Amino acid sequence: MRSTPLDLGNPEFRSAACPPFRMCDYLLKAPTQIQKTADTVDEAVTWLAERFDELAPAFASREAMGPLADRAYLLAAAGGHLAEADSVCWGFWLTAERYGTVAVVHCPDFHAPGYPCPAGRKRKGD
Repeated sequence: MRSTPLDLGNPEFRSAACPPFRMCDYLLKAPTQIQKTADTVDEAVTWLAERFDELAPAFASREAMGPLADRAYLLAAAGGHLAEADSVCWGFWLTAERYGTVAVVHCPDFHAPGYPCPAGRKRKGD
């Protein structure tokens, strides 16, 4: 079986633009893959809103997206998840058979407590 950039053991994984299978594995990506760090939920939600606004003109079909086309719905849900120390990932089919992803990964991640935090944050009690 051939290794792909999605495989953690592949040297290309850290720099590959494709998203990992597990959210916590974003923390293993190269620092150059980090677009922004946020210190508050509000900062992260604002960043998500900006990414949504950038992608929205290229959505393939708003009708087929249902509630995922509703910016307010997505941002409210993201704020709730991030406030609970959970990560958020969105994926949208875009025109020309493209797929756009946006992710905010909580750091440190409780699904992978041994993963280092690129921003240098530690879990409470560490």
